[in-house]
Amino acid sequence: MSARKAKHWWLAAGGLVIVVVATVLVTHENSVASAQPTSAPVIEFAASDLVQPLTRELRLSISVTGTLQPRNWTTVKAKVAGELTTILVREGEAVRPGQVLARIDPQDAQARLDEKTADLEAGRAQLALAQKNRANNLALLQQKFISQNAFDSAQSSYQVSEARLKALEAQVALAKKALADTVISAPQAGIVSQRHAQQGEKLPVDGKIVTLVDLAEMEVEAAVPASDIPSIHVGQEVSFRVEGFGEREFRGHIDRINPATQTGSRSILVYALLPNDDSALKGGMFAKGSITLSRIESAQVLPLSAVREEDGKAYVLRVDKDRLERRPVTLGLRNADEGVVQIVDGLDAQSRVVRANSGTYKPGTAVKVAPARN
Repeated sequence: MSARKAKHWWLAAGGLVIVVVATVLVTHENSVASAQPTSAPVIEFAASDLVQPLTRELRLSISVTGTLQPRNWTTVKAKVAGELTTILVREGEAVRPGQVLARIDPQDAQARLDEKTADLEAGRAQLALAQKNRANNLALLQQKFISQNAFDSAQSSYQVSEARLKALEAQVALAKKALADTVISAPQAGIVSQRHAQQGEKLPVDGKIVTLVDLAEMEVEAAVPASDIPSIHVGQEVSFRVEGFGEREFRGHIDRINPATQTGSRSILVYALLPNDDSALKGGMFAKGSITLSRIESAQVLPLSAVREEDGKAYVLRVDKDRLERRPVTLGLRNADEGVVQIVDGLDAQSRVVRANSGTYKPGTAVKVAPARN
C-alpha cells in the first residue's frame, strides 16, 4: 500500500522567495498487523506433570543400616581331652537338640571310671570295718571294759571312713560324667555353620568342635546418633530390606538399646530383632531399613517436590478449571526417605497439583492438560 504526500521547500534567490512543492511517495509496510496485541501464554501440562493427593499409611522413621547375625548361636566344645574319633555333621546340616555331633575316644575316661569305682568299693569295705569296730567298742564302753578315749578313737575312725566314702562317690560321679562327655551332643536346634576340628585330631579341654546357629530369629546391630535416641524405645517397629531380596521387607522390633555411646563416636548401638521363620535370612547379610518413630494409618500425602514454602507458609499450585491457583496447605509428617509429606488441610482428593513446582509457574496462568497416552 502507498500514499502521496506534498512537501514544501523555501528557496531564496536574488531577493525572491520561491516555493518549491514536491510530491513524495511514501510506502507503508504491513505495520498494522504487527501492531495488533499478542494473545496470553498458555502452559500445557502432560498428565504425568500433575499429581493428586494419595491416601495411604505414613511413617516417620530414622534410617539405619547393619549386618544380620543369628540371635542364638553356640560353639560346641570338648569337655574332656582326647582324640576326636568321630564327627557326624558338616557345614549346612540342620541338627536337633540332643543329637550326637561327635565322639571322643572313651578309653581314658573309662579307665579313670574303673579306677574310681574300685576305690569306692575299697572305701565301702573300710567303712563297714570301721562301723563294726565302733559297735564293738560301744558295747565294751557300756560294760566299762574300755575307756571313753578308746571309744572316741573308734568313733573318729568310723567318721573318717564315712567321709572318705562320700568323697569316693563324688569322684565316681565325676568319672561317669567325663565318660558321658566323650559323646558330644547338640545343646540346641540349629544349623552347623563351621567345623573347627577333624576326625583323628587331638583335642584339649574346651577345644572347639562345631558352631551351631539358630536362624529362627535374626538380629541387626545398628548405630544411631545419640540425638535420636530419646525418640527410640524398646518395642518400636523396624523394617529392613536385605541385599538379594529386592523389594521384600522384613519387619521386626527394637529388642534392646546399648546404655553407652561407642568409643570414638557419638552413636549408640540399638539391636533390632527380625523373625526368620522360613530361614531365608543368613548371617552376615547387609540390611538397610528404618525405625518407625510414629505412624498414621490413613494420611493424605503429596510428593515433597509439589510443595513450596514462603514466609513460613506452605502452598501448592492447583489446576482450577483452566487456570493455576495458589492453594495454601497445612503440612503434617514428612518422610524424606520416601519423598512425601502429609497434607493435613487445604486439598481434597480430586485436586490436581503441579508435581514439580519449579517456581517459574505463576498463579492465574492459563493451563491446558494434554490427555494421557495409552
